[in-house]
Amino acid sequence: MHISMDRSLWIRNNPIAGSYKFRFHQYDFDSDPSSMEDNSDMNELEEELISVERKRSPKIVLTFLSIIILVTAILVGITLSDTNDSSTNSGGSEMPPLQEQADPDEQDPIEIEAEANVALSPIEKGEVVILGDPIPTDSEIGYLAPAFKAQLNDGTELVTVDPADGTVRLIGFFAHWCPHCQREVPRVSKWLEENTIPTEIEILAVSTAVREGTPNYPPSEWLTKERWPTDIFVDNQDNDLAAAYGLAGFPYWVLVDATGRVVHRSSGELTEEQFGYLIELGISLIPQIT
Repeated sequence: MHISMDRSLWIRNNPIAGSYKFRFHQYDFDSDPSSMEDNSDMNELEEELISVERKRSPKIVLTFLSIIILVTAILVGITLSDTNDSSTNSGGSEMPPLQEQADPDEQDPIEIEAEANVALSPIEKGEVVILGDPIPTDSEIGYLAPAFKAQLNDGTELVTVDPADGTVRLIGFFAHWCPHCQREVPRVSKWLEENTIPTEIEILAVSTAVREGTPNYPPSEWLTKERWPTDIFVDNQDNDLAAAYGLAGFPYWVLVDATGRVVHRSSGELTEEQFGYLIELGISLIPQIT
């Protein structure tokens, strides 16, 4: 006969069960003692399996946790490596983004100002065009002074000077390396600063015979340092402007009346009194303008 009963009920009613150490939920067994022995053997086997599983479970859990930690460490390492690469590339090896090409009509005002400054930087030699017959190299007067085109030492475009345009002009020619010019230029600059010149008289300076590596080069800086107050023209490589006005030595002065005729010329160093005399002579020519 087969009996089916709950484990707890069977344990309470069967004193033999107290000597067995096993667990089960529900079993079918015979009332025959041999059946109970077989069943107890099965329970002992189950206990052993459960015990083995319990021993294995911590190892499995530890193994699983180790795998998770290892994978996490690998992922963190990859992330840090990518971050370092990005930082290194941003430090200078990365190619900068292409800049949009600026519209030529929309130039930066700073660039335009820089170009203007370059164009107006001082020059030591320039272009010269003689528009008349040169006067001979002597002390004679009465020749018609030739008109000319030349550049100022600030680098501007050609400026035309016509001696017959109704203005009295006193033109001085200087060489920066000439000792007499080095003494006369500051002397004349001081005289012009301390005295008033009629507006009908124009005083011009010409920088000529420029030589690199000689005293007071570049002449533009020298004349600026000496505070020369009037316009300064620059001669060309061949000194054509000095030759056209009959230069014989340095310093050289030419006084031209309002009709363009040479009324005085001299070479050599002038004193303040001698330069003042040239100004008075020029003033005496002013009535020709009216």
